[in-house]
Amino acid sequence: MSVTAFTIQFAESVTRHLVYKQVPMPEINAQSMPSFLSFFNGQFIQNITTILVGLVVLYIASKISKYLVLIILSPLFAYLSERVEEKITGQSYPFNFPQFVKDIIRGVRIALRNLLIEFLMIGLFTIASFFAGPFAILIMPFLWLVSAYFYGFSMIDYTCERKKMSIRQSVEFVRAHKQLAICIGSLYSILDLIPLLGLMVAPINAVVGTTTAIIEIEKNSQLSLPKHPRLF
Repeated sequence: MSVTAFTIQFAESVTRHLVYKQVPMPEINAQSMPSFLSFFNGQFIQNITTILVGLVVLYIASKISKYLVLIILSPLFAYLSERVEEKITGQSYPFNFPQFVKDIIRGVRIALRNLLIEFLMIGLFTIASFFAGPFAILIMPFLWLVSAYFYGFSMIDYTCERKKMSIRQSVEFVRAHKQLAICIGSLYSILDLIPLLGLMVAPINAVVGTTTAIIEIEKNSQLSLPKHPRLF
């Protein structure tokens, strides 16, 4: 079964449960109503609810899939970031298997942390949108920036972990360069919209761009991340 077919079936199942079991729809006498109002019957409400539930499921699945890519391919992205830095600066890092395993675990922890925080913020601001009136239109652009920030966070952390920065130090560094995180994450999200090609191009482009940007930050500040991780 394809993802689309599963989503449709799941949405229809949830809709039937919500509309007909939890909130039974009253019968509407179409003859006693204007013709244009008779369109809004139980079937119309069911269809709209199905679409909304399907969109929510696809949205959540899209979020999870992006983070799964970051988790599963984190060793590859960390290696790619290392190779980019070596090519630009000439600095190499000897392979250390125990450290390699620690870096993988760290990447998983960062991705899960960001996913949890992002879903929490999505839930809170979705609830807030019901009370925000006309300002609710600003919620979606804000959530886009939040998602971009956390995607960029994951990309930046590949360099931070190589510089032996703790997770707390990495958080401080990303907060100090939130514009970079948002830019990287936004480009990643846009490229990821391209079917198939985006899955391969988006994360690789983000890792290369992030590593290059951090090297430039080091040059401009004339500081070394390993020696002064808290000064950024």
